Amino acid sequence: MTAPTFRIIVEEIMSTHHALLRRELPQITDMLKSLTENADSAPLDEAQMIFQKVRSKVETHLRDEETVLFPTGIALESGSRPEQSEMNFLERLAEMEKEHDGCSKTLDGVSHTIAEHAPDSELKDKLLKAIELVQLDFVSHVDKENNTVHPMFIELIALSQRI
Repeated sequence: MTAPTFRIIVEEIMSTHHALLRRELPQITDMLKSLTENADSAPLDEAQMIFQKVRSKVETHLRDEETVLFPTGIALESGSRPEQSEMNFLERLAEMEKEHDGCSKTLDGVSHTIAEHAPDSELKDKLLKAIELVQLDFVSHVDKENNTVHPMFIELIALSQRI
């Protein structure tokens, strides 16, 4: 059995993990907005603001992967010439790995704040479950990117520079 190709791995990441984020992040935003509208709590307002920053960073991260990094890796793997990019790929990969760590820690903090400061309700429970779903998926998502996709991408870049 041959190892999966770069293309196969990133297509699976996009169809599974990126799709989950695109579905869940807006729902979490809406639930968090509803929760903070019904509670007078500075910590919850701050959690909502922090979550919005994380969501924005995640969406930029996904866009960079899907429009630049993944297509570049797929092109290099197939032997075709990738589109020109001003992005320093190695620097961006290192940034992305830091973003993976930061996002996970920040979601933990948001979840903890909600658990501690939001009044008990069905909405609170649903919101915490949605955040937990993202966090659980994030573990395998980040593992695939950090430990498989990024090393494969670096190898593809190195091979293309030797040609």
